Amino acid sequence: MKDFTGRFAVVTGGGTGMGRELVRQLAAEGCSVATCDVSQKNLAETVALVEADRSPQGVQVTTHIADVSDEAQLIRFRDEFQAQHHTDKLHLLFNNAGIGGGGSLFNDSREDWERTFNVDWGGVYLGVRTFLPLMQAADEGHIVNTSSVNGFWASLGPHFSHTAYAAAKFAVKGFTEALMTDLNLNAPHIKCSLVMPGHIGTSIVANSRKVMAGRDDDALTDEDVARAKQRIARMGVDTSALTAEQVQALFAEQHRRFLEEAPTTAAQAAKIILDGVKAERWRILVGDDAQIMDRLVREDPEAAYTPEFFERLAEATGWKLGGLR
Repeated sequence: MKDFTGRFAVVTGGGTGMGRELVRQLAAEGCSVATCDVSQKNLAETVALVEADRSPQGVQVTTHIADVSDEAQLIRFRDEFQAQHHTDKLHLLFNNAGIGGGGSLFNDSREDWERTFNVDWGGVYLGVRTFLPLMQAADEGHIVNTSSVNGFWASLGPHFSHTAYAAAKFAVKGFTEALMTDLNLNAPHIKCSLVMPGHIGTSIVANSRKVMAGRDDDALTDEDVARAKQRIARMGVDTSALTAEQVQALFAEQHRRFLEEAPTTAAQAAKIILDGVKAERWRILVGDDAQIMDRLVREDPEAAYTPEFFERLAEATGWKLGGLR
């Protein structure tokens, strides 16, 4: 699909980050977009940016509240898309929504673990299931599933548990690779791509905490503070004297660094993804760090989870601990 003009696209997680930039760039290229998120405030900000971009005449961007881990909400999103865009066809599906959390089977709750897995993997699977009939009805289509470098390297380093997110992203990778054959046999006019970003400047750190807490504000509850202290203590830091205000400041600084110090911006990532779709590339690595990590893991897979490997990786990429997506 070399040209997005006059096409219809669905983007999940369009309230911030790569999803927001995909919406903006698709609209700028003449594509009408329906995007969902769990935050109405973030979606409104996305629409304001699209309007300021002055998209071509005839482009329609609609926003929808939907939790991608809930099939009923995705079905409602699909029905709203069809009604508001007056179409029974879909050309582009970006299963982009994702959160972090639930890193440890031992130290995090089952609810947090499964929440992360169900959004990051379930949202992709259910997204394809829900929108595939509309893509079959179109003359051509392209499914774009967002995995991560954690889809081929399941780690944040030797001192951090990272099981839920990495397991989900490996599932997305395997599903998308298998989906290529399924599409070739049964719907050859639909292509698919696997997106594997490195550290991209997004708000996933702040957004994940809000999703886990079921809120759309930055305030920390007493439970949030207690859990944060437990995570910090596992890193060998004495948390006995930390106040709630200091914990809040630590969260804010972590979010700022992840967003502002990333080697690749969300806008750059979105362009790489859309260029990959136009080139019909099934495997889209996003960021120089992703390219380097892919090479290092392939060169020495047996050593990929040793402290020495992480030191080599950090030196080669300039990574700091926890620098993903």
